[in-house]
Amino acid sequence: MIYFLFGPNSYQALRKIREFKAAFLKKRGNLPLEEFDGESSEINASDLYSALGQESLFSRARLVIFKNISGADGGMLKILQENGKFLKESGNIFVFWEREPEKQALAFFKKYAEKIQEMKILEKAGLEAWLARRAKELGVKLGREGKITMVSGAGREAEWALENELEKMSLSEPPKAQVLQDLAQRDGASRAIRQQVDMRVLAKLGAKASPFLFVEKLVSAPLSRALLALKEAEASGQDLQRLIYPLLWKIKQKKMADAYFKGIQAESAMRRDPKNSYEILERLIFSMNK
Repeated sequence: MIYFLFGPNSYQALRKIREFKAAFLKKRGNLPLEEFDGESSEINASDLYSALGQESLFSRARLVIFKNISGADGGMLKILQENGKFLKESGNIFVFWEREPEKQALAFFKKYAEKIQEMKILEKAGLEAWLARRAKELGVKLGREGKITMVSGAGREAEWALENELEKMSLSEPPKAQVLQDLAQRDGASRAIRQQVDMRVLAKLGAKASPFLFVEKLVSAPLSRALLALKEAEASGQDLQRLIYPLLWKIKQKKMADAYFKGIQAESAMRRDPKNSYEILERLIFSMNK
């Protein structure tokens, strides 16, 4: 079975791929999963043949994801064309995303894919609607003017930058809701005294919740100091899964294209394996200091 995604919007494409993974893993448990990315590593014909030909080795269906492989090697499309009927009828699930598919590749997938979806760059109205939904999911309040300002300043594939800004805003807000609810239940002198205590606690929480004390060191410091900053971030109680978002924002601000791409991969890896977030961030830091 083939699912085909095509188009330049990498945010929407990778989000859809994450949805595929989550849905299939939920439905089928520990589903054997393989992933190939033609933009991040070299893929040759033997890799593709190996991925296509393992059905008999597993008692259950596999999920195999191919990202931007048709242009990775001149013979890739030919191999797919030779195996189109097998892919279509296979019990395995093959998900392809091609950023800019050639006409021949598009024709192949239109013929054999179970479902095709285009990943378009969002226009202004669609981007504003997406921003409103994502802000609500992250608990960030945005007025109309704020949304217009953010959208107008965003470039192509704006969701990456806008999500990083929303994460930054979300992380910088101290967790006030429960404290304010508690204060509303108190009265008289007791309330006044406890309010002073709560405000001091909130101040500490706000300082603790800010990751930006560490982000600059993680990005710009020499390797030994960057690794030390990561240890300090963990020791201070930082949520390492959330630390990746301001880190990506800083990397993007510094126009470190290769590091940004590796950071996106690290974020995806942390979603799949949150228990190893520290090791994943550590590998990212090593890669930025090569």
